[in-house]
Amino acid sequence: MKALEEADKTIAPWELGSYILENFATAEEVRANVPNIVVPDMILEAWKFVPPVHYVVHDATGKSIVIEYTEGKLNIYDNPLGIMSNSPTFDWHMTNLRNYVNFSLSDVPPVQLGSVKLLPFGQGSGMLGLPGDFTPPSRFVRVAAFSQSVLPSQTGIEAVLEAFHILNAFDIPKGALREHEKDEHGNVIADYTIWISANDLKAKRFYFRTYENSQIRMVDLTKQKLDGKEIVKWSMQGDEVVRDLATP
Repeated sequence: MKALEEADKTIAPWELGSYILENFATAEEVRANVPNIVVPDMILEAWKFVPPVHYVVHDATGKSIVIEYTEGKLNIYDNPLGIMSNSPTFDWHMTNLRNYVNFSLSDVPPVQLGSVKLLPFGQGSGMLGLPGDFTPPSRFVRVAAFSQSVLPSQTGIEAVLEAFHILNAFDIPKGALREHEKDEHGNVIADYTIWISANDLKAKRFYFRTYENSQIRMVDLTKQKLDGKEIVKWSMQGDEVVRDLATP
């Protein structure tokens, strides 16, 4: 009976992003209204399993929140660092950051052990021990370190380009992450970064690049029909163009 009563306010996990973008202008509006809908575990037919999704919402004021559904319960967190990663939950990731309180943006000084002076190997000793693998906890720690260490940008495009430099640290090449078993055709099952995006929320511009083409491309949303009734699509297809500078 309860399921029937909630049917008119139930949406699939993969529909939540569109619902938020279509109905709310700020993170606070999202926080106030998301509890009014139901997002149950639903199998995405294309994947044959329930998407283990975690949602982050940013607005043009710089406010950010994280939305997660854990064991059927809605959790909404303030996101003061503006970062997130999947698995496990956001509060776990924030607690895990305490394991890295020794990190420093500055190189560490030499250590004197009796008559022996130990010098760091080159630059970057302040972040010695930063996890470099692609697991969600390690990615969260790295993005916290990099996003908080970059120098302030003066313009929107500078900030966008800085964001892509940060995201370089999370670009997974084909073959680096593999399943233990091959598929039914004997092919290696490998995860990789299909595309990367950055958004200028004030200028309302969407920037992206793909695995096949590292050229940054952009869609200016202010030039679109915001009251349009049809879905507009832009292709992300395209191969990398390599310029031969020695050829006139």
